[in-house]
Amino acid sequence: MRVDADTREVIARAAEVSGKSLTAFMTEAAFAAAQKELLDQRFVGVDAKVFDAVENLLAEPAQANEKLAALFKSSREWLD
Repeated sequence: MRVDADTREVIARAAEVSGKSLTAFMTEAAFAAAQKELLDQRFVGVDAKVFDAVENLLAEPAQANEKLAALFKSSREWLD
């Protein structure tokens, strides 16, 4: 792979900091990027009955969820 010197230096420094060889670092990074790209392109198909059922549920008016509303009004002690 051909990259300019500045790009290679940044990648090499990151590999060193992570304790990996340049090859291992690049392979892991490329693999993660490839997985993300493929997952972003994945198509989920359903039959017409399932599609219609989901579409009907989404078309219904929203309903208040009392427990969820109470949670939003509560103190935020559970947050860091």
